[in-house]
Amino acid sequence: MEKKKVVVMALHDELESAYPPLNVAVGAASSGADVILAFSRRGVNILDKRYVPVPSEDLEYLSNALNDFGVSSVHDLLGIAVEMGAQLYVVDMDMNDHFEFIHPAEQVPIKWLLNEAASADLFMHF
Repeated sequence: MEKKKVVVMALHDELESAYPPLNVAVGAASSGADVILAFSRRGVNILDKRYVPVPSEDLEYLSNALNDFGVSSVHDLLGIAVEMGAQLYVVDMDMNDHFEFIHPAEQVPIKWLLNEAASADLFMHF
């Protein structure tokens, strides 16, 4: 059986926006798919060692709710995705930005990602 290819792009770094792409990446990787997990300029903060997920306005309760239910942290979930084989990419990052990535990520142009998405079985962005 041919492996499925899944491309997931994280467009934002707010707490409620960080979980969906990571959950999809972990789910797809656990099903045996080749997973590309890409981060936009706003989503790339998720990869930074210093990233602190903050919910959007009016969703402040979310941090406590996730904590109360013992949900994995964003960085823990990212680590699971990487451990399961997800490949990390950063799209069109400004080279002047200073990040300390928690996991290695390759920088690629948006054209590369769109070509990968065009050949994927599933492309999702959040």
